[in-house]
Amino acid sequence: MKYFSIANSNKKISNIGLGTMTFHPDSKDRDFSILNEFVKQGGTFIDTAEVYGLVEEHGYSEMVIGDWLEENPEVRDKIFILSKGLIPGYCAPIHPGGAKINPEYIHKAIEGSLKRMKTKYLDLWMFHRDDPSQDVGPLVDALDEEIKAGNIRGYGASNWSVKRIQEAIDYANNNNKTPMQGSSPHFSLAKANEPYWPDTVVTDQNDKKWFEKNNFLLVAWSSLGRGFFARANKNYTDDADLVRVFYSKENFEKKDRASTLAKIKGISIYEIAIAYVINQKFPVVALVGAESPEEIITNTKAGSLTLSPEEINWLDLIK
Repeated sequence: MKYFSIANSNKKISNIGLGTMTFHPDSKDRDFSILNEFVKQGGTFIDTAEVYGLVEEHGYSEMVIGDWLEENPEVRDKIFILSKGLIPGYCAPIHPGGAKINPEYIHKAIEGSLKRMKTKYLDLWMFHRDDPSQDVGPLVDALDEEIKAGNIRGYGASNWSVKRIQEAIDYANNNNKTPMQGSSPHFSLAKANEPYWPDTVVTDQNDKKWFEKNNFLLVAWSSLGRGFFARANKNYTDDADLVRVFYSKENFEKKDRASTLAKIKGISIYEIAIAYVINQKFPVVALVGAESPEEIITNTKAGSLTLSPEEINWLDLIK
């Protein structure tokens, strides 16, 4: 795998990140084995959220990670943990009545994540969704307080537009506050026709230019197009969401080109799809999930792959 770093952290960030959406205390043995294998393969970036875990909205994924950290305290200083919080109206077991995006809930969300993960700090905390009716100023102020208190090392936003992120950065810079350090939108070789979930953000070519200009961290969810490169073909329509979000002439052409390039390089199409994500002109973490340690080995192999700018453009149908 390849590594990079961001401001406010001296840790190495692996370009392949482990998604933990399906973790649950009942599957803790399996989840521990996945986490252990990820670290063994050189992975350092772990992604979670207060809503994650089967069943959702109870903080189960964070609880499993907390138990793992308690059992393996030596790994904490080596791994980079991102957690997300505050999808408006969600997580009623954690936020009675449902989460809101405001300073009070920011403090509560971070406090809850720290408690569930049994850790003194988060390397990065992100809003899981946006509420554009809220001014960015008080939100940035609250997060700057959390940084000064040592509870988080940095913060960012999942599923915020780059315009909204820029507003938050400008406010921080103009008011001597710590600015945002990362974003987590959908980003994949297979471009979504529309958001998979409501109020989520799909990265387009203009967004890519903004990330390049600002050298801004992008944490890519659904980096493999939610199974597009594994299952999609024009005769397979059983998965209505896959068809709705990813079936397009352009995406099938991209899949054909990825398959061609994979054959030339002697690797899998999945590795090409991940290599596309991590070989951008700005720092990217490609999030991958796994149901077994064996899948971790497969998924992390792509972290060392390099694609040329010409190959990236060809896959993007630019040339």
